[in-house]
Amino acid sequence: MKRVLYFLIIPGHLKAVVASGILALFVLSTSAQDCIRGRVLDASNGQILPGASVNVINYGLVSTDANGNFKVCSLHSDTLTMLISFVGYQSKEEHVNLRQKASDYSFSLEPKSVLINDLVVTATRTDNRVLNTPVRVNLITPKLIESTALQNVDDVLKLAPGINYSRPFGIFSSKAIVTMRGLSGKEQGRVLVLLDGVPINKSDGGTVDWNMVDIGSVQKIEITKGPGSAIYGQNAMGGIINIITRAPSEAIKIRASVEAGSFWTFGEKINAGGTKKLGNSGNSFFWVANLFNKSSKGYITQSPADRAANPYIIKSSMKEEGVNVKAGLNFKSGNTLSAMVNYYNDHRGTGEKEFQPDGNVTDHDSYGMTLNYKGNSGKTKVNSSLYNFTENYKKVNEYIKDDYTWYNVLSVRRDIGWNTAMTRTYGRQEFTGGFDFRNGSVDAYDKYYTSTDIVYNKGKMNTYALFLQDEIGLSEKFRLIAGLRYDMADFYDGAFYITNPTMETAFMKDYQVPDMPVQHWQALSPRISLQYKWNETDRIYLLYSKGFRPSVLDDLCRSGRIKGGFKIANPALKPEYIDNYEAGIDLQAIEKLNFSTSLFYSPGKDFQYYVSNGQTIDMGFGDRPIFIRANISKVEIYGIETEFRYEASSDLSFYANYSYTHSLIRDYKKIASNDTINLSGKYLTDVPAHIFTAGGNWNNKLVNAGLAVHYNGPMYINDQNIKDDILQSVQYEGYTTVDLKLWRVFKDHYRLSLNVMNLLDKKYYDSKDAVCPGRFITGSFEVNF
Repeated sequence: MKRVLYFLIIPGHLKAVVASGILALFVLSTSAQDCIRGRVLDASNGQILPGASVNVINYGLVSTDANGNFKVCSLHSDTLTMLISFVGYQSKEEHVNLRQKASDYSFSLEPKSVLINDLVVTATRTDNRVLNTPVRVNLITPKLIESTALQNVDDVLKLAPGINYSRPFGIFSSKAIVTMRGLSGKEQGRVLVLLDGVPINKSDGGTVDWNMVDIGSVQKIEITKGPGSAIYGQNAMGGIINIITRAPSEAIKIRASVEAGSFWTFGEKINAGGTKKLGNSGNSFFWVANLFNKSSKGYITQSPADRAANPYIIKSSMKEEGVNVKAGLNFKSGNTLSAMVNYYNDHRGTGEKEFQPDGNVTDHDSYGMTLNYKGNSGKTKVNSSLYNFTENYKKVNEYIKDDYTWYNVLSVRRDIGWNTAMTRTYGRQEFTGGFDFRNGSVDAYDKYYTSTDIVYNKGKMNTYALFLQDEIGLSEKFRLIAGLRYDMADFYDGAFYITNPTMETAFMKDYQVPDMPVQHWQALSPRISLQYKWNETDRIYLLYSKGFRPSVLDDLCRSGRIKGGFKIANPALKPEYIDNYEAGIDLQAIEKLNFSTSLFYSPGKDFQYYVSNGQTIDMGFGDRPIFIRANISKVEIYGIETEFRYEASSDLSFYANYSYTHSLIRDYKKIASNDTINLSGKYLTDVPAHIFTAGGNWNNKLVNAGLAVHYNGPMYINDQNIKDDILQSVQYEGYTTVDLKLWRVFKDHYRLSLNVMNLLDKKYYDSKDAVCPGRFITGSFEVNF
């Protein structure tokens, strides 16, 4: 897609509307006029605020309508005092002199940086206030997103307490991993990720392609800590991340931007949307479209030693493009029917080129469609979604050992599902129940072009679930939530085999399983929590929850090379489980200063680990150990998360959080008698014991600024907690990064921004001794219509 096309498609006749950070037209009036009319908008993004309160002193209180408009009549004074307020926003008092100005009055309500009791939907699959839900929920607000230097949507998650975030190469990383609550940072599959309530973890590996979500399309992100399997099932062992996209609220709004940055990085994007009433029916049509494109020449990620030893090293580059379109109907009855279509394609070089045009590269072609119905059936609220996601993962591998080897990977990953939740209230009790179904599949091959070998693996998994939850208001101050979910999973059509084998793949021939046995699993996941809330800002809660995760298809049906050796498929691999005991407190110590903390203890059993089967294999460059994924250990995880937020004013706010996590293998069971390794008492890899984040934002007339400081503590590199052969260290060293954003809005419609990520140019390394890009500077220009 051509970059210039983005700007050619913007209609020139559209009247400009107020951009992010400025509120639009308010009043058309004259002295002593009978009526005053206006509109109330969000100052951070220009969106309307339906239901905002407008109190014209001595003349009455009104609320804005669905379009953010209001009208107050029977005025008999030239001077008015007006109080405007809305939940989650700073209230504002304005004095209006009708003689001095006949029109063009404007009010802008700033979002509060501390939305301690905002509405969330993820924790219970129902609409609830944060402090009415006896579980730890962290909210990434629109204001925090706007004031933070970001390249990708997952970048902002590291600002939340206790988030273990890994994207060592920034925009050049083909994947990012976001985990929490002491679970290993090597795997995404233990944290469930939702996009508007629909799961986007892949059944094949549990991974999430964070790159496909444009940060400009995101309204807010809800993070629910601790196991959520009682209402969401698999993948929700450590918690749930729900990315909620923007909904249009104006007749039409368009934002177009261009950016340029370090390493010859260039990008363009358009975010557009609108609503339209359908006659006098009371129904309306809405639509949203997001398009983005980015490319970069990149940098050399390899260590100096690798560069000296390998003459084929080149820069790791990237290019990507994506489209997201959503449209639907809002009915007068309060029901909503919508459809969303996603497309994403990327091409990322991994920094080595022998003979192929682009060298070693990865490529993701992703397509998705979601249908959603949300509304009421009598007294029952219904939220139901159908989804179908397909990812064609492609990879070119070429290398020279003794001779030249070239093979391509194609892995077709599909996930199809239907999720439904229904809620009904009886007195002080609110029952939520429903069902989830999901079919996940992988059909993949490695095709060799320097020989005749083709290595196949495939498999499918069905999961079925029923769940029920009861929210009980025991009194004005006590609230109880109890839930139970039953999951059943079937693995079938699994196979691993080789056609036309040569010496290139001869070492795999003994591990072929062309017809893997069918496997069945089931799990029962309870949750119960109790809360005492003595005022609007202060509460304590106690929680018990159980989480589980069946294996991913990659471990069930694929054998192949991994770091340090060769892994064989294990179709008999069982689910893993975790029990979570938690206590939390929220306090407003003084006005505008909010404090929260959570303590948790989470023992786990049947955890899945790669362990030696006691054998070795020669893959062409010496003997290497053979590993198999097995349920071999009990783990013990406990920790604390603490957060402070202080809002000095509507223009100045600060935050700080700290987490400590202890993640230990408590009991290790060997599967081979000649296995000399004992992991009992060893720490889980890729889990920092200490994480600290602090930052703030300051809005002013000259330039707005947002600053974030993030410290990620040392982590163990390998399971044995011994010195790594490559890094020559037991742990990755801890590191601190500082990110800065500066921006200013001009004439309501134009925005200039400067993002500086890793301001101090701190270099840190991954397990292959590859280095991060260091300081990354991006400038952008945005136009709002």
